[in-house]
Amino acid sequence: MKMNCWEYLLCDYGPTSKNPCSAAVDTTSEGVNNGKNAGRICWTLPDTLCFKKPMGKFDEKRDICFSCEFFQRVKLEEGNLFQLFKVAQGVQKTSDLHSTIAKMEHLFTIHDRLYSHFDLKTTLKAITSDAKSTTGAQRSLVLLMKGDPPALHGEFILRGKDHKVTIPLDETSAVGYAAIHNQVVNLRNLYEKSGSKDGLFNRTFDRQLTCETHSFLAIPVQSTDRRVIGVITAANAKKGYFSADDEWFMRTYAIEVALAVEKQKFLQQSFSALRLASIGETVAGLSHCIKNIAHALRGSSYIIKRAIDSNNVRDIKAAWEILDRHIESLANLSLDVLSYQPEAAEGEDGNKLNDIVCHVVNLYQEEARARAITLKTNLSRNVDPCSINSRGIYRLLINLISNAFDACPFSDGVVVIGTKRADKSTLIISVSDNGRGMDGTTKAEAFDLFKTTKADIGTGLGLPTVASIVKEHNGKMEIDTEPEKGTTFRIYIKEI
Repeated sequence: MKMNCWEYLLCDYGPTSKNPCSAAVDTTSEGVNNGKNAGRICWTLPDTLCFKKPMGKFDEKRDICFSCEFFQRVKLEEGNLFQLFKVAQGVQKTSDLHSTIAKMEHLFTIHDRLYSHFDLKTTLKAITSDAKSTTGAQRSLVLLMKGDPPALHGEFILRGKDHKVTIPLDETSAVGYAAIHNQVVNLRNLYEKSGSKDGLFNRTFDRQLTCETHSFLAIPVQSTDRRVIGVITAANAKKGYFSADDEWFMRTYAIEVALAVEKQKFLQQSFSALRLASIGETVAGLSHCIKNIAHALRGSSYIIKRAIDSNNVRDIKAAWEILDRHIESLANLSLDVLSYQPEAAEGEDGNKLNDIVCHVVNLYQEEARARAITLKTNLSRNVDPCSINSRGIYRLLINLISNAFDACPFSDGVVVIGTKRADKSTLIISVSDNGRGMDGTTKAEAFDLFKTTKADIGTGLGLPTVASIVKEHNGKMEIDTEPEKGTTFRIYIKEI
């Protein structure tokens, strides 16, 4: 016999202990993975005492067990003979055993595959598809708790048609009972008198959908804090009933549903934070423009006051025109920021890209002069009119020009904004500077969130903001750069 878990962990819960662990006394697992009792397949047993307290069922401790050094050791020592589970109790046919093993192998690829899904609806569809296949069910459905008062909501396809289901959170249905009592409900022979199971199954939904349910399994879905947030179901098993193994599989799928919901919640929170921070970065970029307008407003106000004292109507009129123009610029600038919706990507026919470029360049000219930067344009005539999200392009230019200014040398800086058309539906915007440039590492990190080369300013969200706007236009970005020789950002955008 090889080393067992209690010997490896020195936990004092071995077979001779006054309070032995369940793994130490499970004689049905004797010899599995060359261990004594369940000493080398302890992860499958409930309530093992690895941390001096009951660890719960397998689906509750799975991630802890699979990252355990002892588990990895057993897996390495046993090689191809390693047994991950002892399942399919009661299975007598070799073909059924092979089928169960195949399901197990498939099940543990699901968790990895779901990492690639970011849309909750897509993820739930993948989970229910796998659950249906694994348990041999006719259909599988996830119902999530929503609303006030809460109810269980889900969507599924039956006979090629989409159906939305809302089930009250009460004991008049199997899913309601499972959610309220946090308990597995496994029903069979539902249309026989002996199969009513105290009225847990509500035939109303069968009548509404013109179908007939013979066997039904409902598993509660719990959040990380043990709250029931939904139910995953399977209906009409091919073999006529859902077995204990099916229940085990569905509990694992319930965990994946909970993880998917948590992931969606995290993404929504992250996107909300990103939107706020992204707008904050844009406002930081606009501060150059706002400062220029403020200087003009102060100057105009001073001229008007002095002209009033001297009763010089001509100077009052001239200064008032300057004041009025900059107040309008400030108002438009504020409205642009306040009304911007990051997710809006609707095309605006008849826009003029060059006009947007010229407007932003004019806003930055005074700042450029103050910093000894030559700011100029190289605009192609064949880009306009075009169908673009003008507010998004406006923000894109502000971020790129602001970055270019910060990269420029303290004197003799040059920033050039260019436009041209790559083809019938693709426009190119370029922003070049003769600044410090980037090395390979900095270039690779240029679009990573919260990365910045500015020591004291910026959130690092400027370039990711640009990236999100480019994505709206189904475009791409290129960076030509060399240390101490400057950088060119080249933006390709598709008309929308």
